[in-house]
Amino acid sequence: MITLQNNNLVMEISEVGAEIHSLYNTQTAVQYVYDGNPTFWARHTPLLFPVTGPLANGTIKAKGSTYAMPVNGFARDVRFTTIETKQHEASFVLYSDDRTRVFYPFEFSLTVTHTLLDNGYTSSAVIKAQEDLFCTFGWHPAFSLAMNGPDAKLQSYYVEFETPESVDRLYPVNGIFTKQADFLRDQTILELSREELDKGPIVLNGLKSRHVGLKSKDGNRGVIVDRGELPTLVIWTKEKVEAPYVCVEPMYSFQDAGRNPELSEMEGMLHLKAGESRTFSNTFTVF
Repeated sequence: MITLQNNNLVMEISEVGAEIHSLYNTQTAVQYVYDGNPTFWARHTPLLFPVTGPLANGTIKAKGSTYAMPVNGFARDVRFTTIETKQHEASFVLYSDDRTRVFYPFEFSLTVTHTLLDNGYTSSAVIKAQEDLFCTFGWHPAFSLAMNGPDAKLQSYYVEFETPESVDRLYPVNGIFTKQADFLRDQTILELSREELDKGPIVLNGLKSRHVGLKSKDGNRGVIVDRGELPTLVIWTKEKVEAPYVCVEPMYSFQDAGRNPELSEMEGMLHLKAGESRTFSNTFTVF
């Protein structure tokens, strides 16, 4: 585990998935990142690459062959190589190798940098193609409800948009999207509820707001997510249980299991030509 620290925050990062496991405020004794209790979900803030969402039969097709592909991709479960660590920043890289080619037959590098700020952190990912390839990407941070006290409930939280939003909501039923029309109707506040999140992830496309806040009616702690150039927003917590976290996830895309399994034709994929790269940089501000 790699530790970054400044006057306010301590961040712990695992080389497995280049995943942030902890973001703790030493001044207020507040932990913002979910602790990964496997009773509910044994993760913290995984990154998603090279696919997001469920796949029919758990497989993709590429270069004329079929490959097993985990839900939300394999990168979150693979050990990255640490490139550099400083007091406030750490960088990691995953190169295509025998571990990745089992799932994904393309040559690439994925470089991830986490920078600790006085009031949060910035995570950047650089995807570089060594050959023509297709992929997507997303951040999947789980924020602890206990940031506003040990008894804080999901229903006390809401998502705040910086501009009024009117969009449909998608959620998967047996892996296939159902549309909930007019889910947001010219509103800046989305109150969270077990009823809605028990249906599955709230998938929102077409939002105008770059910044999205996770806030509480019963406390003054929260997170502002800068979506940057990631156009899809997913809000999720484990269904049918009182899981003590909620995820606010900026993604390039999030599709369902009904999509074409051929990567070159799969909806929502980013096409990079040999030598091209794409950078996604997102800031998570805590208060």
